[in-house]
Amino acid sequence: MSERRSFFRIDESIALEYKEVDEKTANSSEPETLYQDAADIKLYAELKKIDSDTAQLLYQIKDNNRALGEYLHNINRKIELLTQRLMAEHKPAALTRITRQVNLSEGGIAFGCEKPIAQQSFIAMRLTFLPSYAGLILFAKVIRCELSSAGDYQIAAKFHRINDSQQQLIGQQIMRAQMAERRLKQQY
Repeated sequence: MSERRSFFRIDESIALEYKEVDEKTANSSEPETLYQDAADIKLYAELKKIDSDTAQLLYQIKDNNRALGEYLHNINRKIELLTQRLMAEHKPAALTRITRQVNLSEGGIAFGCEKPIAQQSFIAMRLTFLPSYAGLILFAKVIRCELSSAGDYQIAAKFHRINDSQQQLIGQQIMRAQMAERRLKQQY
């Protein structure tokens, strides 16, 4: 039986950490409780959601008053730069060590790892998108674990209890990656 994918997928390099958790934890806890610096990541994700929610309003303001629209855009950009800087100072060396090539969609993720993870088990994941340092902490259910020819394990996981703002942030990252890829192709 062929598997139909309902989301766009991209290959991307991100900082990825994961912890195996039991089913009860995945079904009844908040994934943020499993990571020490979750408050910073949650704050940044909330700022990104506010950006997304107000983007259309900013365009309308720009249409009616170009100077005010540009001013608000520049203030927003300042906040973004300060936030990125704070996130970059958080743990830059640790993020470099855990950067992996992943295949990502709004519904799940595939990645390579050193140890097998049992099918149908749950993991808590911290995803940090570089260079923006936007991040998410969420649960996923492992749907496939296969030994690759390179000797590592290829894990495919479906996001579990993902909320709309988390899915929206992943969607934004996918769109950014696709636009960057198109720009790169147009240059050549």
